Amino acid sequence: MSEEKGGRVASIDVFRGLTIFVMVFVNELARHEGIPAWMKHAPSEQDWMSFVDVVFPAFLFIVGMSIPLALGKRMERGASAADLWSHILLRTGALLILGVFMVNMHGFREDAMPLSGDWWTFLVFVAVMFAWNVYPKTLDSKLANGLKIFGAIVLIVLAILYRGDEEGSVRWMRTYWWGILGLIGWAYLTASATYLAFRNRLPALLGAQALLTLLFIGDQQGALDFFGVVRDYVWLGGQIGTHSSMVVAGVVVSTLFLKDAPTKTPKERIVWALAYAAFLFVAGYLLADAFGISKTRATPGWALYSLSICAALFAFFYWLVDLRDKEGWFAFLRPAGVNPLLAYILPYTLYALFGALGVAAWLDQFHQGVPAILWSIVFSFAILGATAALTKWGVRLKL
Repeated sequence: MSEEKGGRVASIDVFRGLTIFVMVFVNELARHEGIPAWMKHAPSEQDWMSFVDVVFPAFLFIVGMSIPLALGKRMERGASAADLWSHILLRTGALLILGVFMVNMHGFREDAMPLSGDWWTFLVFVAVMFAWNVYPKTLDSKLANGLKIFGAIVLIVLAILYRGDEEGSVRWMRTYWWGILGLIGWAYLTASATYLAFRNRLPALLGAQALLTLLFIGDQQGALDFFGVVRDYVWLGGQIGTHSSMVVAGVVVSTLFLKDAPTKTPKERIVWALAYAAFLFVAGYLLADAFGISKTRATPGWALYSLSICAALFAFFYWLVDLRDKEGWFAFLRPAGVNPLLAYILPYTLYALFGALGVAAWLDQFHQGVPAILWSIVFSFAILGATAALTKWGVRLKL
């Protein structure tokens, strides 16, 4: 069994890799037209969800699964509270910074910039690769640190050079909605604080998840209006409430694999995860009528239904990969599983380069219907291959 070999739960990497692969696929598909409704995000004004709407919750869920394992290792090495919080805040800050850069990658005022928007975008991602790469230990530490500093300086310069358009006026970068990575950053911060407060106590973690869900409801009822200007920058009900509850759900499932977990056997873990999935589904059903089912509105019904799917899927992958030893079946997902940030930003990097070189229009022939779907599948596998190659060449990003 894989988890008995060095304490590794291989299904976590497989689930993460699958999530990134599907995320790349649906992001590419969203660029095209003539696609069935069930293959795109459900409109915000409608109360339903497609499989596409489960992808972001799946990533938040897997972020949560990593928290007890990552912070637990640091605590085993004797990390102090200050060390733990330094790690959490630095990682949160990096996610927020990248999120802000990415949400500003449109609406450029190129007449006020010394370079095109495509070149600006491409250079941002190249700088990210320099700044957050995990350089091999064989590389001189001074050189490695120098490359990281170089990447950070390039990002600062690009931020200074940025100019966007807002109703005909020139503006600088702004937060908007923080972007996907920024949303992950806020949820990661909240869930990490929750884990440090309650550690591996399942009842407390479940209670925290419920309270975060109630935070959305309170926000809907106007109970959080007293936060005033804070609400202009952070959506307390959605980003801190619903999104964070999904990360905490991953923390809950992850604790089943720790030494002091109440589940002592693989069978108990699977039964517990499936029971949790059933509980989440019932809770989602009870809240769906009152608040709807919508990813864009971050409703509890959407979150709980999605988490139910994630918990059940993970139980299946745990059985198949760790207990039945079928990790080899999913070897093609490994690059995205171990290097998820690189796999996530590569499509944006490539399209920015295509635009800068003036060859992006060539892809318009794949812009409709079935050809667009087939192209999106091919493109997603190509990203996995590119991620594998770059990882082999020493590009491994870690915030």
